Amino acid sequence: MSATTTATAADPLELFRRYTVEGKTIEYLDADGNPSDLLKAATVRFGEDASFPRDTPTRYSRGNSDSDQYTLSALLHFFSHRDQSFYEYMKTTNTLGLQTVSFSDRGSLLDYITGKTDKFGGADNATAVAGEKHASSDAAGDGRRTRLRTGEADGAGGESGLSADSANDVAREVMRRERSLVSTSSALSSGKSFAHVQDLIKELFPSKSAVDAKNKASSASGSKAENGASRRKSSHRKRRDPIIVVPAAATAMLNMYNIQELLQNHNFVDNRALLEQGGQKPREIFVEHVMPSTGQNMRFRVVDSVQDFGEADWNSLVCVFTQGAAWQFKNWIWKSPEEVFQNCLGMYPKHQDEQPK
Repeated sequence: MSATTTATAADPLELFRRYTVEGKTIEYLDADGNPSDLLKAATVRFGEDASFPRDTPTRYSRGNSDSDQYTLSALLHFFSHRDQSFYEYMKTTNTLGLQTVSFSDRGSLLDYITGKTDKFGGADNATAVAGEKHASSDAAGDGRRTRLRTGEADGAGGESGLSADSANDVAREVMRRERSLVSTSSALSSGKSFAHVQDLIKELFPSKSAVDAKNKASSASGSKAENGASRRKSSHRKRRDPIIVVPAAATAMLNMYNIQELLQNHNFVDNRALLEQGGQKPREIFVEHVMPSTGQNMRFRVVDSVQDFGEADWNSLVCVFTQGAAWQFKNWIWKSPEEVFQNCLGMYPKHQDEQPK
């Protein structure tokens, strides 16, 4: 059987999982068929089982969209960099121009690829395999090529979806049109005044009313089956929230007293006024955020101390607000501010007429 025929019948995600669990070698070949690395490869070969183009879309959906899947190259790159912190991994994928596996998908994807579970993305793998067998049976019976989607079978009318080639073309066109609007480097090097930070916060952290409106619209347009799949996905695995750290000093412009008002409601309140009211400082705060790329609602945990941080907490750290004092990073695993900002996003708020410290 030729490699093309095998690739048509095989499933790249299932082969990736099987080769990982069994410890088999996955080969990367350039356009001339010579051994290469993933970034220069044109083809990914799974021994004698099958070969696929490097950027073949898999059955693993990105976010809540069934029409947008992770590519094989994105999953292979993620798995080889699974020990990196999410921030460092995200910088690498942006630099290389590869898809980024989202923070919320990391845990369930690793569990599936390493064989710890048979479920992924809220769908039962057994259902997905049954869908594959159904599609293969249709192709053998009348020669039709059926687009395979996780947990989805042909309708009562017997109509097929897009062909595998058409689905690949659509996925490649979507990826071709993707543009990076804001990078971590451009955000850190920005010379804009503090007045522009509120616009950035509004974009990154929509207000609760905006989040509720978007969720309500999404809920109204979604089918009952999609809602059921979303609930199964949420209950399948309790994910660790991404972490934001703010200064502990009472004199800092942003701290635990006023950070929620800024991130959640886009309103800056002088923390001195809150201190005079005698309010008690919260130990931790949770802020909701709708991810622009996937529409997923994600919760962020805000704290002002890393004293009880473990390895999982450090890997979940995505942003730190600083007041410009090096002592803020005492007892951090990174020994200098430069090393801190290489591993997470840094935000330095200041008044427009204030000189940086």
